[in-house]
Amino acid sequence: MNDFFNTDAHSGEWYTLSGNDTDVVLSTRARLARNLADFPFPEKFKGDDAARVQTLVFDAFNKCDSPESYQTVPLASLNYTGGQLLVERGLIENSSLSAPGAGLVMRISGRRPNSGLVCTINDIDHVRISSFAAGLDCNKVYDMDFEIDSLLQKSLQFAASYDFGYLTSSVADSGSGMKLSVRVHLPSLSFFGMINDVFNDMQSNGFELSASFGSGIRNGSALGSYYQISTKNAGSGSETEQAALFTATVKALVERERNQRKICMENRSTEIYDRIYRSYSAVKFCLLMPQREGIQLVSDIKWGKQLGILSEIEDSEVCSLLYRIQENHLKSVVKDGVFKFPADISGNESLKIDRLRAVILQDSFEHLELK
Repeated sequence: MNDFFNTDAHSGEWYTLSGNDTDVVLSTRARLARNLADFPFPEKFKGDDAARVQTLVFDAFNKCDSPESYQTVPLASLNYTGGQLLVERGLIENSSLSAPGAGLVMRISGRRPNSGLVCTINDIDHVRISSFAAGLDCNKVYDMDFEIDSLLQKSLQFAASYDFGYLTSSVADSGSGMKLSVRVHLPSLSFFGMINDVFNDMQSNGFELSASFGSGIRNGSALGSYYQISTKNAGSGSETEQAALFTATVKALVERERNQRKICMENRSTEIYDRIYRSYSAVKFCLLMPQREGIQLVSDIKWGKQLGILSEIEDSEVCSLLYRIQENHLKSVVKDGVFKFPADISGNESLKIDRLRAVILQDSFEHLELK
């Protein structure tokens, strides 16, 4: 079996680990925005400003106590697929790929660069430090970010003022410079058409709700019922206060989704069993799997597990699949691997990717069982 299909080949990646409340919360992210003093914001760069900022930030990592723990990447050196793969993983924005002097620093875990901590350079702000963790864990990602912030401040001077805190290109990010977000799975609330209520609740608490993988079939819904909740403003209260309020809000939503599961099974079990059985059959016997359908099926399998309809699958495996079945990830696998495809699709890259996605899902759900 190719290493790509081997579960052990993915061990150590942050998204394969267990975490808190992973039945609803897939992941938590904290981002710190910082800008170097004596340089304009990236959109106002002139001459060699972009190159100088990139060099200064790269040098700060190279001067730290463990420089071998960090991999520096000028984004201009990446090919199209490599850049889009980073976008899929949420490590950079699309705008970074065309930004002058854009760079990326990743903390390496063993031989793996995706340990859950990245630093982007010269897109919107000079420096954006992002940390990721499985499940709901604002404290963990907060601590990881500030560890890197402290490391960089040994070599760099960040722009700040007594009145406004850290100065950023967006007024909403000024202050702590911190933005928190979580990716959540809300199939039960979505099934009963309650997402507009969730959206309004998030807005009233100062948070944003958006689709993680694009829109779903129904107006206002998200594909696979995967949503992202994010803070809007970094200037309201201390970092600890912001994290505490955000965590409390997300925990309340977690309980709301869990309670709605019970109502689903008590009132509409036939519809739900039909949906889960159909997804189970599709995953087990598909030959080709488009990406949108794959994301929806992974969502249904996860929901079926939470409802007690399916067994022999862990939440961490489901989270990992959402990264492994993405388009550009599979393009890179097809390019670097040796696979034998059916003759009638061997010349069609799109169908080869759909075939590979189907095989990955079947391999991952090999032991999946109906209860």
